[in-house]
Amino acid sequence: MKSYFSFIVCFLIIFSVSPGSAQDIYLCVWRNPERTMTRIFPDARDYKTVNVRITPAQRKTIEEIVGYELLPGQQDQFQYFEMTDEKGQVIGTIIPSTQKGQFGAVEFVFGLDADLVVRDLYIQRARERDQSFKDRSFLDLFAGRSIREKMSFDQLYTGEPTPGTTAVITGLIKAMVAFETLVATDADL
Repeated sequence: MKSYFSFIVCFLIIFSVSPGSAQDIYLCVWRNPERTMTRIFPDARDYKTVNVRITPAQRKTIEEIVGYELLPGQQDQFQYFEMTDEKGQVIGTIIPSTQKGQFGAVEFVFGLDADLVVRDLYIQRARERDQSFKDRSFLDLFAGRSIREKMSFDQLYTGEPTPGTTAVITGLIKAMVAFETLVATDADL
């Protein structure tokens, strides 16, 4: 009888997780941080993980600016990484982003320098058939662009839009709007 009771309890615990909470894993993890960190910021020696809670009011602001709802898992928390040099001074920020593509998530990271200018963009993982969004010529469209220019990023690419290029552009804009809303001060902008 005891083992039957244990089985029932385990069964109830396992299947009590609602399907909605299983979606809450749409955060973009930063894969291989040491390699990417020095690729985007060659002078970086370490990094600090920063998690910012998103209030309902902040979420509403972000969604109104970008024009769509944030993905599940991106609605309550925003994560970024402060890059530090050998003296421990912050020299920039790396922001991971995930956006829906045609065949799953498109995961990438990008770096902002101290002036909030894009240093570089790195695609971490994607299953898209069309790979044009990984081309250096596409990614370089955003390097050197200020966060202030984010809302015009969709006009930079004049090629044939694909789910991958759209995911990168949309993800960049979304992440920058979130960073501006949650982290940057008026003095930064």
